[in-house]
Amino acid sequence: MSKIMSKKRICLLAVGLILLPAAVFFFALPRTLFDEPFSATVWSCDGRLLSAKVAPDGQWRFFPTDSVPEKFRTAVTTYEDKRFDRHFGVDPLALVRAVGQNLAAGRIESGASTLTMQTIRLSRGGKPRTLGEKFVEAVLALRLEMRCGKDEILALYAAHAPFGGNVVGLESASWYYFGRSARDLSWAESALLAVLPNAPSLIHMKRNRDRLRAKRDRLLDRIRSGGHIDSLTCALAKLEPLPEAPEPMPMEAMHLLGRMRTGALRSTLDADLQGRVNALARRYNAQYRGNRINNLAVVVMDVRSGEVLAYAGNVYDPGDRSAGTSVDVIPARRSSGSVLKPILYAGMLDDGTALPTMLFPDVPTYYRDFTPQNYNRTFDGAVPADRVVERSLNVPSVRMLDKYGRENFLSLVRGLGFRTIDRSADHYGLSLILGGAEITLWDLTAAYMLMAAKLNGQETIRRPHYDMASAATIAADDIPLSRGALWLMFEAISRVTRPEEEGEWQYFASSKKIGWKTGTSYGNRDAWAVGATPDYAVGVWVGNCSGEGRPLMTGVGYAAPVLFEVFGLLPGSEWFAEPYGDLEPAVVCRQSGFLASQVCPDRDTLMIPRTAAPAEVCPYHRIVNLSPDLKYRVTTDCCEPARIVRRPMFILPPAQEWYYRKQHPDYRPLPPLHPGLSGRGAGNDPIEIIYPQPGRVLVVPKSLEGEQQSLVFTAVHRDRTAVLFWHLDDRYLGATSLEHKLSVRPAPGRHRLTVIDEHGASRSVAFSCR
Repeated sequence: MSKIMSKKRICLLAVGLILLPAAVFFFALPRTLFDEPFSATVWSCDGRLLSAKVAPDGQWRFFPTDSVPEKFRTAVTTYEDKRFDRHFGVDPLALVRAVGQNLAAGRIESGASTLTMQTIRLSRGGKPRTLGEKFVEAVLALRLEMRCGKDEILALYAAHAPFGGNVVGLESASWYYFGRSARDLSWAESALLAVLPNAPSLIHMKRNRDRLRAKRDRLLDRIRSGGHIDSLTCALAKLEPLPEAPEPMPMEAMHLLGRMRTGALRSTLDADLQGRVNALARRYNAQYRGNRINNLAVVVMDVRSGEVLAYAGNVYDPGDRSAGTSVDVIPARRSSGSVLKPILYAGMLDDGTALPTMLFPDVPTYYRDFTPQNYNRTFDGAVPADRVVERSLNVPSVRMLDKYGRENFLSLVRGLGFRTIDRSADHYGLSLILGGAEITLWDLTAAYMLMAAKLNGQETIRRPHYDMASAATIAADDIPLSRGALWLMFEAISRVTRPEEEGEWQYFASSKKIGWKTGTSYGNRDAWAVGATPDYAVGVWVGNCSGEGRPLMTGVGYAAPVLFEVFGLLPGSEWFAEPYGDLEPAVVCRQSGFLASQVCPDRDTLMIPRTAAPAEVCPYHRIVNLSPDLKYRVTTDCCEPARIVRRPMFILPPAQEWYYRKQHPDYRPLPPLHPGLSGRGAGNDPIEIIYPQPGRVLVVPKSLEGEQQSLVFTAVHRDRTAVLFWHLDDRYLGATSLEHKLSVRPAPGRHRLTVIDEHGASRSVAFSCR
């Protein structure tokens, strides 16, 4: 029994002695050979380096590529390991040769290391060269050959070999010494880099140049002897000089690079366009600095693919950090100005609260703690909705938002991807449409890109992205505007004769049809321009990262020139196709733009979104009883019924009429009442009180000495020659003519203001003061 047990132990021991070395051999190779950090790099869509910075450990070490260029492969295997493709990690012939050389020399002259063994040595941090370490390298090299193919091993070697100074890896060395990718190197350049890892200290721009060149040329001769190049190619390669100095790393996408700590970003950027956009931005920035405007950002998106083609987060200037040029402005929150107005217009078209030519009031308007003003400080009385957008008028835009609803508009812009508009409707108020919200240049350009993509008829739309590895999609139905509304919106903002808000549109007529919008934030802190065609969307921001406003800095004056020049760098494209299936005809009043009523005499047929709810019927045309000579309004009290002429007339409210007549000399006001009716008032509400408005709480200003100041009450009358009599709480204040304004010092508390004309017509409003 004891003999049997002894035999079992011997067998188990023998098996253990066999399996243990096998297990050690199998598990000896680490799962990950290298754990050094890589440089952060940004690459263009066609593989060109745009920007790079050293790795966290201070080395230029680019992320490894999947393959090694054929010229470098030939050069390095010829120089280091000519039987690389035939051995299994250890070269027995080289080992025998090395032993013979070392014995003959009496010292170690050759280590017989294959490229596989050198890869292992690099992964082990360059430990001392001892026989024991050489044995470990040989064992691990055999194991590496079992795990990886020859191409993968060579790629590992090329990515981690030293190339002098703090340059590690073939791709890093190619850009550092020659300013281009390893795949574009010549035979001479590939041979030079092949000899460097053998003695990287040789590379110095001022020392050892002859010795380095001799090593390169000898390798070129060996490559020729191996039949890889002919004699002429070899001779020409030897004529190429050594690099005189390191090439500067490209700095074309420094703001994308700033988002990274390590690794390679395979971007969607077009290298040529990125370079031209950066050059354009630098040129404009140099010009704008004369007005102490230091920063400028541009982003270009491909509408059909969602790819970002150019990303200039700022005008990068490493020598002037005080100007904030290192700040990436594209994702920064900035005041929106008026760039959201076209989106409001499209939303109102979709739900029927606006039609393209529907009139909106443009008169003095007062809200609690908010009094919007047009850029030119004038009023037109009433303006068609599409012209409101074309001219970027503030007062009617605020009234449009009030009609559409702040909650509805917040839902709309959030559905288009404005992530920074994240507060409540009460927080923003009606100033939301005039710059009361913060947006980013990325979200703004992306929104116009998405709208253009939907109008193109793309069913599945790729969201904007600059990383090739991330390309999320969105269904066209998830974009909360119809194609019909988008068509009408882009048509409105493509007309060149605008925007009036900044007065210089005539300088930007373009042969390309572009839907574009500018905006300027309060205090001239932000100048915006955004535009789109069926193929491209471009966004531009100009200003100071510090938030400092500058006189005369407007969207049209500063951002629009950049926008149009960027579009000039892009290929031309046809305009959007009209989406007939998403539009339907509507009969509207020619004068008011509302749906035509039975009394509207002149009508037009317009195309409106098929999704739109029924719009309002014209409220301004009324049947008016006139005298036979059409000079007076009459009733049966002063004119025989058979002689009364019934005519439809376009009658605006008094305040709108007052300003509208100044812009439209052909406007025909209501005729006066027949003299026989003079004691019955003017009729048809001839008076309108503009300020104060009903129910408002007015804050009476005080001087520095604490004395109460005056408020200026304003009214209008249809009859420009009318005299108005003012009363506050039954106390007579005075009379006005022509321009009806009156300075009043009301006491705190509730009040009623009454205005009466000489015919007895009156209008009253209740308000309070504090």
